[in-house]
Amino acid sequence: MAAGQGRTSQRAGGPGLLFVLVALLVVAVVGARFLGLVPGQREGTPSRPPSQQQGQPQARSTPAVLIYHAHTTENYQPAQTHEKGRPGGVSEVGAELAAVLEQNGIRAIHDKTVHDYPNYSEAFVHSVNTINNLLRSNPDVMVVLDVHRDALSDEYPDGYTTADIDGQKVAKILLVVGDVANPYADQNLAFAEALRSKMNDLYPGLSRGIKVQHAALNGHVHPNSVTVFIGDYRDNTLDEARAAARMLGHALARLFEEQAARMTPPAARPDTATSPQR
Repeated sequence: MAAGQGRTSQRAGGPGLLFVLVALLVVAVVGARFLGLVPGQREGTPSRPPSQQQGQPQARSTPAVLIYHAHTTENYQPAQTHEKGRPGGVSEVGAELAAVLEQNGIRAIHDKTVHDYPNYSEAFVHSVNTINNLLRSNPDVMVVLDVHRDALSDEYPDGYTTADIDGQKVAKILLVVGDVANPYADQNLAFAEALRSKMNDLYPGLSRGIKVQHAALNGHVHPNSVTVFIGDYRDNTLDEARAAARMLGHALARLFEEQAARMTPPAARPDTATSPQR
């Protein structure tokens, strides 16, 4: 009888122990999920924060420059003045600028979306949508450049937009700031002045100066935004414009080195959902 009672006691205790083990396992799993731990993850390692979830913009430590073209179809002589529905020579000038920035450790975002075809007059309205999308996905952008070429009349003498720098013919660069519907006009101008000063230091004769134009030129998208005219259709070739873009890239890179602390993305920008009225 004693032996029989012992065997009965073992059968009754078996299921009780199993129940306790299962209960402990369930508690452990629930507790792990509550504390943010997942299988295969080391204890104390937090799950990915919401700002790093897939599909959301992530800030980068590398400074970035956004280069775009409101008049993307512009060309230099001897080509036709504009391409039809595709990027012109000015986009190649932008690519040259972007390449030099990358070589100097500055991330360059070069957008070649066509904004001025088929409706040339709506180019700035169309381009502001492109800018806003790029700024939302790249919050570390510190400078925004709209690269053009000029279209001066015949009244200007030959060579007006050409410089000889170290024995090389290059297109001169004009910086333009629009003062209509632009809460950042003063900041745009300050940035343009700093960039012109650096060009003068490194490449005397490269700059054509700064022009404040009574127009809305999308300067409202960023404090460090400026419209850049590199050369002229009649007076410059594509190669001369490329050479100027390389010099501009080196000047901007030097400016980054010297003013990195001040050239930071804005904490909050004005509403840029639409282009200002023109």
